[in-house]
Amino acid sequence: MKADDFSKLVELFFVEHLSQQRNLSSHTIAAYRDTFHLLLRFLSTRLRKPIDALSLAALSPEAVLAFLDHLETERKNSVRTRNQRLAALRSFARFVISRAPTIFFATGQQILAIPLKRHAKPVLGFMTREEIDAVLGAAHGPTWSNRRDHLLFSVLYNTGARISEALQLRPQDVRDRAVQLHGKGRKARSVPLWPATVRQIQQWCSSNQLRPEELLFQNRRDQTLTRQGAAFRFALALRRAAQACPTLRGRKITLHSVRHSTAMGLLQAGVALEVISLWLGHNHPSTTHGYIEADMKMKAAALRRLHEPSGSKRQHRQEPSRVLAFLRAL
Repeated sequence: MKADDFSKLVELFFVEHLSQQRNLSSHTIAAYRDTFHLLLRFLSTRLRKPIDALSLAALSPEAVLAFLDHLETERKNSVRTRNQRLAALRSFARFVISRAPTIFFATGQQILAIPLKRHAKPVLGFMTREEIDAVLGAAHGPTWSNRRDHLLFSVLYNTGARISEALQLRPQDVRDRAVQLHGKGRKARSVPLWPATVRQIQQWCSSNQLRPEELLFQNRRDQTLTRQGAAFRFALALRRAAQACPTLRGRKITLHSVRHSTAMGLLQAGVALEVISLWLGHNHPSTTHGYIEADMKMKAAALRRLHEPSGSKRQHRQEPSRVLAFLRAL
């Protein structure tokens, strides 16, 4: 292999580095794959060369910055998505530096120096119990698709699972009134199920004659139900639910909002943040703190526990500080 063989380096990055050496999950590898799919098409258009004719020189810091700008301006990606794409390219840059330091060290260091873009953290969107009931009621129906959708949405709310985790579930993952979820980074966790959810799963498996190793949620063609397919079915149920529940109208609600709703319900029930973090499979407990920030009822309750300042106490006069005056003048 030539040191400048771009396509070969990409292949080695995925096959050897990500899969074998780092043993990353299939979800992470898929995210990296999508990044390179977009990048290679962008570079091909930018340089007017076939993708297989691109050399390593095509991956310049200028090209990476142009690609990131293309993601935000033309593809309308969020800053968070832009940063995820950059993280994948940084990982590739470190890999290439280790493989071809003589020709890529300076370029690679410049790519690694490209900063992540700061962005405002959105307030977590969640649904109340009444709104969840409305969505589940809208999904309920006599058809096979209705029964599958109702079960999927019930499992999501019961477990707080990511949609990618729920779509991997098999009958063998459900035992002893609990379900084994396989999360990000190959981390597995066990989450308890309500008796009604267990009965619903058992009835679904029995009526569809599902074997223990088969996927629980499939489409009409006996294929895996995709995230896009699940999102489409959820949007249909949401539109029907909004007719009877006005608070659902005009809001951005997705399948991931069900996960937030589970977390908020646990938090409002008094469950400790550490337990919720384990329940949801968060990598960092600090991620769970966002639910406190989103819950106005908890903020209001905390405010009521504080004593308003009376303003009657005399404040001691402090001597003027030259350093503080300097800082105030900045």
